[in-house]
Amino acid sequence: TTASPSFSCVWTNLSSGIKEDPKYGKPLGRSSHGLSYCANDKLFLYGGENIARTPLDPNQCQSSWILDVGKKQWKFVGKDDGQVGKSPSPRVAHAQAVHANGKDVYAFGGRAGITMSEQPLQDLWKFDMETETWTELQAEGDIPEARSFHKMLCCGDALYVFGGCGPSGRLADLHKYDIPTNTWTTLSKSHLLKGRGGPNFVALPHSKLGVIAGFAGEETNDGHIYNMDTQSWDETALDLKAMRPRSVCASGCMPSLSNSIVIFGGEVDPSDRGHEGAGGFENDLVIVDSDASQVVGALASGGSTTAWPESRGWSDAAIHPTKPQFYVFGGLTGDDENPKRLDDVWQCELSMEDSK
Repeated sequence: TTASPSFSCVWTNLSSGIKEDPKYGKPLGRSSHGLSYCANDKLFLYGGENIARTPLDPNQCQSSWILDVGKKQWKFVGKDDGQVGKSPSPRVAHAQAVHANGKDVYAFGGRAGITMSEQPLQDLWKFDMETETWTELQAEGDIPEARSFHKMLCCGDALYVFGGCGPSGRLADLHKYDIPTNTWTTLSKSHLLKGRGGPNFVALPHSKLGVIAGFAGEETNDGHIYNMDTQSWDETALDLKAMRPRSVCASGCMPSLSNSIVIFGGEVDPSDRGHEGAGGFENDLVIVDSDASQVVGALASGGSTTAWPESRGWSDAAIHPTKPQFYVFGGLTGDDENPKRLDDVWQCELSMEDSK
């Protein structure tokens, strides 16, 4: 018989043990933000909203933060000195990715306005974790349409941006930014997926990129794989029937867990009030195999005797590059009557055993 893996996980709520910044305290609860795992066991938290459709103002000391996981210490790094070009303008729903050097965090796009079509952004910034400074990258080439609720990955010395919501509607396009030459290139669109916001976008083995789920006018559980070597999309779409359709999850690919894809929570029932409200959310942990073809595990809080984060969407995950761990900060929970933006920090440690 073929061995099928059995997964288990332990969640730890780190929130209560973290020391606040002596001057600025701790980050506001937020959603539609970015979280990246960087060198020296540090997390970089940027952007988002504490009130629906209202970007966090860096002048209010609430935009960019570093969490030293080992020292359990928050540090505020987002104070804007008022000089144009020294830090990104306040935004929600940008895309964020960290280079393999663990030092450079890239942020692209997002939006500053209230509606999807109002003030979408297409600027590209780099945050240096060592100097704790932002640099705007005046990129050349075919710059992607302004957008929000898209996703971005860093693979080698290139950034890849997929989908999101732009002035022209929901997108299923793919773009590449070459870091050494500072140049954008438009790659082919997915010919099988509807345009979507809030997808899961993961780097897979064998030079492939995977798109899974997202909101395409409805919650989805389909997907599509792109081959970076051949610069082409697969001929067939993914159909992850075993996963409840969802969007705006916290997700990533875990190299230390046989390149399994982890997808935590997300919105499974859109709000009747749109972005003003809070729909139905999940807090399950779905595990997809490394070729993104099938769900191989699903862990839920029911029956769990240990701590487990509450249901949420519009959050973000930071994947540890060498350990089977990932981190989650905040997100949106509650319901239309009482939407709640969270400020909690969780660590999830996974293990896998082959079971005959």
